[in-house]
Amino acid sequence: MKSAEVASLLFQVALRNLWLYKVKTLVIGALLAAGSFLAIVGLSLLSNVEKSMRESIIESVAGHLQIQSMKAKDSLALFGGEFFGRADVGSFADFAPYRDVILKHPNVDAFVPMGLDIAILGRGNEMDDVLDALRAGIATGDKRLVRDRVDAVVFQLGQLSLELAERRKISAGDADAAAQEADVERMLAPGAFDDLLSVPSEREAEPFLQFLETKIAPLSGEKMPIYLGYLGTDMGLYTANFKKYRIVEGEGLPQGERGIMLSQKIRETQLKNLAARLFDKLDKRVNKSGVRIAGDAENERTAADLPRQYSTIVGQLDRARAAALSEKLSVAGFRGEDAPGSGDVAKLGAQLKAFLTVNDENLNERRTWFYANVAPLIRLYQINAGETVTLRSYTRSGYIKSLPMKVHGIFSFEGIEDSDLAGATNIIDLVSFRELYGQMNAASRAELEAMRAQVGVKDVSAETAEDALFGSGSSGSVESSSAATSEVPASPSDVEKGDVLKTLVVKPVLPTSFNPEEVRSGLALNAAIKLKDFSKLEKTREELTLALKSAGLEAKVIDWQTASGLVGQFVNITRGVLIFAIVIIFVVALVIINNSIIVGTFNRIQEIGTMRAIGAQRSFVLNLFLAETGITSLIGAFLGAAGAVVLLVSLSRVGIPATSDIVTFLFSGPRLFPSVRWPVAVGAPVAMAVMATLTSVYAARHAAKVQPVEAMQEKE
Repeated sequence: MKSAEVASLLFQVALRNLWLYKVKTLVIGALLAAGSFLAIVGLSLLSNVEKSMRESIIESVAGHLQIQSMKAKDSLALFGGEFFGRADVGSFADFAPYRDVILKHPNVDAFVPMGLDIAILGRGNEMDDVLDALRAGIATGDKRLVRDRVDAVVFQLGQLSLELAERRKISAGDADAAAQEADVERMLAPGAFDDLLSVPSEREAEPFLQFLETKIAPLSGEKMPIYLGYLGTDMGLYTANFKKYRIVEGEGLPQGERGIMLSQKIRETQLKNLAARLFDKLDKRVNKSGVRIAGDAENERTAADLPRQYSTIVGQLDRARAAALSEKLSVAGFRGEDAPGSGDVAKLGAQLKAFLTVNDENLNERRTWFYANVAPLIRLYQINAGETVTLRSYTRSGYIKSLPMKVHGIFSFEGIEDSDLAGATNIIDLVSFRELYGQMNAASRAELEAMRAQVGVKDVSAETAEDALFGSGSSGSVESSSAATSEVPASPSDVEKGDVLKTLVVKPVLPTSFNPEEVRSGLALNAAIKLKDFSKLEKTREELTLALKSAGLEAKVIDWQTASGLVGQFVNITRGVLIFAIVIIFVVALVIINNSIIVGTFNRIQEIGTMRAIGAQRSFVLNLFLAETGITSLIGAFLGAAGAVVLLVSLSRVGIPATSDIVTFLFSGPRLFPSVRWPVAVGAPVAMAVMATLTSVYAARHAAKVQPVEAMQEKE
C-alpha cells in the first residue's frame, strides 16, 4: 500500500475513533483549548501592557537608558524604590565628560542630565492666608477692600476661638492656653479693628499686623506639610526629548530661568480646596469605580467630611461675593433661616452646610453646581501659575536650605494624567536643584559671607566659646531686653510714632535667571539617554559601559526597566505568574492526555488486536494513536486560539478600563486597547499541539505492543 493511501487510511480511522470516543476527545480538546486561549490572551495583553508601560516610563522621565554613579549606595528608582524614601543614588561632580563619551555612540540621540530629590512645601495656615490678603488690601489704600478683608480675619478668629475652646477641655489650667485664648477674645471684642480701618498708612498698621501674624496666626498651627518630589534637569533638553510632557496652565520654564513646573496631579490632590477635593474623590469612586456612597465606609466618611468645609469657603469670601452666593443658594432651595446665631455669615454657613450634605441621589447635581457657582468665588487652588512658593530641603550636609521658586506653569504627562506614579514628580531647573542639594555657587557663597559679616560671625575655639557668647565672668544668664518683654500693641494707635522695630534684614542675592552654560556641565545625580534604535538597547548598553570604562569614567548604565524601580518589575512578575499558570495547565493537560490514551488502550485491546491480526503493523497502530492525539490537539488548540483572537479584537475596539491610578500608568492611559500578537496567536496552538502529540508517544508505543493473541483471549 502506498504511503499516501496509508496516510489517508490513518486519517479516516483516526476521525472515526475520535467520534466513537467523544468524551475523551472533548476532554483533551477542552484542556488544550483552555491552555491556548490563556496563553494567547495572557501573552498578548502582557505584551501590550509592557509596550504601554515602556512608553509611560521612557517618554516621561527615564529615557531608554540611565547612568548612575558606581559609588551609589542605593539603586536608581525613578518611580519609587523599596521604601519610597530619599535614596543615596550617588552623584557626578561633573557630568560633562560622561556626556561627551556617550554622545559619540552612533545609536545615542540625546543625553539629559538629571537629579531626583524631595523638598517640603511650606504653606502656613488659613489665618496666614487671610492676613496676607489683609496686608495687601491695606497697601492699596482701599477702605472698602480693607473692610472686606477684616471681615475674613474676624471670621477666622471666630473659628480659632472655637478650636481653642475645644483644646481647653483637654488642657484645663494651662496658663499659656488661657493667655492665648484671651488674646483671641481681645481681637474679637467690638471695635478691636476700628483703628485698623482708619489708619492712613501701612507703617501705622504694621505693629497691629505683626501682632496678628506672630501671636494669633501661629495658634492655628500649620497646614500639613507637603513633601514634593522634584526632578532637576536641563529644561531645554528635557522638553525636546520627552514627548509625554505637556503644559496644562501657564508657561514652560524658559531656558536659563529659575523656577518650578508643578505637577497637575499634585495640585489637584493636595493643593486644591478641600471641599473640591472631596467632591472629586466621591465622583471618582461613585461614577468611575461604581462604589455607592451608602454602605461604603470610605465614601460615607468622605461625604461626612464635606459639610465641615463650609467655614473654609466662607472665610474666602468678601461681603459682595458672600451675598451673591447666599442669594444663589436661596434660589436653589437652601434658605438657612434656622441657622444658629444671627447675621449673614451665620445664614451663609447654614446654607453651605445643607448644600454640602450629599448622597448618591444628589452628588452629581451638587458637584456640578459647586464648580459652576462656588468655585469661581473662592481660591480653588492654593498655588497658581505665576506665583512664588518656597521649597525647604535638607541638604546632603544636613542643614536646611530654602529657595523661593516661581511657579512658571502646571504640567502633566499626556495619557497618564491621573496616575499617582507619574504625577508625583515636579520639575525644576538644574541650577536650583544643585542649590537645594547643597552645592553652593558663587552667589550663594557671597550671600553667606554677607550674612556672616552683618551679624559679626567669627570663628572661636571650644575653650573660649563661653566667653565669646556671654562675656568674661558671665554668670551664665542673659539679661532680657525691654523689647523682649514689652507687650505687643493691640491696635495701631498704641504705637509711638517714632518706634521702629529693629530687625536683621538680609536681602537675598539669588537671581531669577542664570547663564544657560551653567547646565552644560557640573553636578548631576544621573542622566537619561535617548536612543535612535530601541531594538539595539542591550547592545548599546554594553558598548556604552565599555566606552566609559575605557575613558576612565566608571558608571552604571542601566535600562529603563531597571531604572524605574519596583514599577518596572511589574511586567516581569506578571509574566512569571502567567507562564507559571500556563505551564501548570499544560502539565495537567499532558498528564490527562497520557492517562486517557493509556486507559483507552486497555479499553481498545480487542480492536488493536484485530487490526494486528488482519495485518496492521505496529507502526500503523503507533501512528494511529499519534494521529488521533495530533488531530484533537490541533482542533482544540486552534479553537482556543480563535476564541482568544475574537476576544482581543473586541477589546481593541472598546478598550479595557484602568481600575486604579497604578493601572492607568501601566496602560499609559485610562484604557488599554490591546492588539493581537499574531506570532503568539499562531505559534502558541501549534506548539501546544506538537508537545501534546509528542507526550502521547509513550502511550501510543504501549498500544502498538498489543499482540493479536491478546485480542483472541479477550474474545474467549
